[in-house]
Amino acid sequence: MRKIEVKIRQIFWAFKQSFKPTTYDLVIYQGKEYYIKSSLTGENIWNLFEKGEKEPTYRYIKGQDLKVVQSFKRFINVFKKHLIFQKQSWGLIDCGNPIGTRLSYNNSEDIYFRRSF
Repeated sequence: MRKIEVKIRQIFWAFKQSFKPTTYDLVIYQGKEYYIKSSLTGENIWNLFEKGEKEPTYRYIKGQDLKVVQSFKRFINVFKKHLIFQKQSWGLIDCGNPIGTRLSYNNSEDIYFRRSF
């Protein structure tokens, strides 16, 4: 029963994540189109590149300030990528958790590391 619940939760999680920007997405920022790469300075912080440029035009732009140019192909590819990530990285852990608990990856604020002496 938990396996079915985990699969449903993974599908919903991947669906929600598919609307968020990912690396190399085409986005609109201040009326112009750019490609994005992670700034490696935090979650959902991006560097914007014009087509063919090696240096970013804008640095450290928040994801909520960007509008992702959506397409059916992009949505399917991003959805599959997130679903595979959930299955391969967290699937066995999630299936071992009790019924009714959230996904481990989505629930990482509940993880505590304790020292044992």
